[in-house]
Amino acid sequence: MTGIRRDSVRNRARLVEAAREVFAARGFEATLDDVARHAGLGTGTAYRHFPNKQALAAEVLTGATEQIAIDARAALEIDDPWLGLVDFFQRNAERQARDRGLYEALTGLGDDEAQARIWPGIITAVSELFDRAHAAGVLRPDAAAQDIPAIFAMLGPAFEMSRTIAPDLWRRYLTLMLDGLRATGRPDLPAPPPPVESLPLILRAGKRT
Repeated sequence: MTGIRRDSVRNRARLVEAAREVFAARGFEATLDDVARHAGLGTGTAYRHFPNKQALAAEVLTGATEQIAIDARAALEIDDPWLGLVDFFQRNAERQARDRGLYEALTGLGDDEAQARIWPGIITAVSELFDRAHAAGVLRPDAAAQDIPAIFAMLGPAFEMSRTIAPDLWRRYLTLMLDGLRATGRPDLPAPPPPVESLPLILRAGKRT
């Protein structure tokens, strides 16, 4: 491999790593120029590797979205069907709470073509989890794997509140949503409600998603 080729490979890797950090922190409002600056590279270098930020985001997020199917398979290894379903939701909600770009990619704020590629595979991977929970009688019969995109979309304000009020606040609202899916039993909420004085932050968080 020539020196020029090695530099090109190294620069591409720097851009992908920088994009992973920038999109996680800022979501898709960040530009390719922002990523290039974060990587310590010129804008021209960034555009030689990626025609636009959507192409760069697609590369960054491929591994993250594939991880969702991996999580679904891991959840099937948990003997208790309900706990397996909860484990799947918790793992993925935690990842989206940390990574704004991933949340936006999954909930329609990113590239439409990426959406069309991502969700069918996720639904297929998670359907077995839902089928198993239905068969065990722990999941309400009218809940379906197709509900998952909407559930994560509705958690958007909770993820934003977790960034501005309390890191684990999203867990409270995920539990409330899962409670609506559960056929029997009601666990305690894992986090206290936000303080009344945080209402302005809560409202602003909802408007940003």
